[in-house]
Amino acid sequence: MTNAIIYARFSPRRNAETSDSNEIQKAYCEQHAHDKKYTVAGFHEDKALSGSDADRPALWAALEQLEKGSVLLVYKLDRLARNVYLMELIKQAVKTCGARIEAVEGDVEGDTAESVLIRQILSSISEYERKIIALRTKFAMQQHQRNGKRMGRFPPYGFQIDPEDNTMLIPVELEQKAIVRIWAMKAEGYETMQIARKMNHEKLHKTRNGNRWARKQIDKILSNHKQIKGDSK
Repeated sequence: MTNAIIYARFSPRRNAETSDSNEIQKAYCEQHAHDKKYTVAGFHEDKALSGSDADRPALWAALEQLEKGSVLLVYKLDRLARNVYLMELIKQAVKTCGARIEAVEGDVEGDTAESVLIRQILSSISEYERKIIALRTKFAMQQHQRNGKRMGRFPPYGFQIDPEDNTMLIPVELEQKAIVRIWAMKAEGYETMQIARKMNHEKLHKTRNGNRWARKQIDKILSNHKQIKGDSK
């Protein structure tokens, strides 16, 4: 009798606590195991973790449970990884255990050159899709910020939460003046470290917490202000 270790994962999302994605994946895997007459010997799940993230406790727990002749069963291969290199590391770990990976949908069996190539192509497509989703999300957030909509717990430098609508941002005059000074020096050709030093030397504009200006803070302000204002420079 072949033992199957089921692994399920879903990516970060707003309704992570109430998502039933893993339960659905588990149900499909259990039906697949039943059809193949496998014995389900374990179930491991990672919630709200990216397929490109190697730090997934349940994934490595599933690998540790594998034995010679057992199967790591997933609904789709991209549940294991959305990164070609990470996928290859997982496959090597499974192979070292004397086990194999099996997917309910989209599986490509065999170790021929063609099979390996197809699996790598599928992994590459999954990785590409993840990057496209990330770009779309980033673009949408930038659009919201340009419209003055609050997108995080803390407002970026130069803005504060609107007391009349906590979903919106309004400018902070003193911080906006500091931003103008920073951009003026940037336009003059100063590097971010030089800008930080001059800001500290001039003592005309303060950081939000009153500390000294630092290069990373200048970089962040330039990046945030560019996104919020839609500056294409």
